[in-house]
Amino acid sequence: MKDLRLVLTVVVLAGAVLALVVYSINRLRAGSRKSPPPPGIAAGAAASPGEPAAPDLGEAAPLFEAPGDSILSRLLRTGLAVLAFVVAGGFVLILLPQGAVDWMAQAVRSRGPSAPVQEQISFLYLGDEIKDGEFHLRGVVRNITTLPIEKLDATVRFYSRTGQLLETRSVRMDTELIPPDATAQFHLVYPGYAGQFGSYSVEFVSRQGEIVPYKDMRGTRSRG
Repeated sequence: MKDLRLVLTVVVLAGAVLALVVYSINRLRAGSRKSPPPPGIAAGAAASPGEPAAPDLGEAAPLFEAPGDSILSRLLRTGLAVLAFVVAGGFVLILLPQGAVDWMAQAVRSRGPSAPVQEQISFLYLGDEIKDGEFHLRGVVRNITTLPIEKLDATVRFYSRTGQLLETRSVRMDTELIPPDATAQFHLVYPGYAGQFGSYSVEFVSRQGEIVPYKDMRGTRSRG
């Protein structure tokens, strides 16, 4: 699964490029509507001797103006304004702490009209300890489906005490295939631990990139 921040960055960049294209098209159309005066007829030119002066009609309207030009220009300006709001909103989301982005993504998924999520594993145990200057994180899961689960990894995200994502690590289970009702465990070692992070969260992902739903009541664990 692609990281949400990477998707937002791509959306912001695409919106900025599209906004630039729309702005350029609008400017080009505005410039093309300004037709030069016909040869020999200059605005405000004096009449030749003996000829009557031409009446002052003000600025001449464009000779060739398509009926839809004004409507298209309004649509382009409206689209440019919408794209500007999209780009600004994307930048705000990118600057938010990772914890807030994860919470928003979870809220959107929970409110969607999707079918109820069927848990595939049960998160039985999660514990940590500091030993010889290393941070050890262990977890145990059980396959609660009727089919075997292959190539399951645990994704651990480490956060600062203010909720900012510091780094993400992936650790494999001790077995490549988890039969129905069987258990598997993971063990992550963080060397040189000296209080670099304040909390962490665990998520299970298949190597095909799909998140594996699990049954767990603990949520994010914190290092006091």
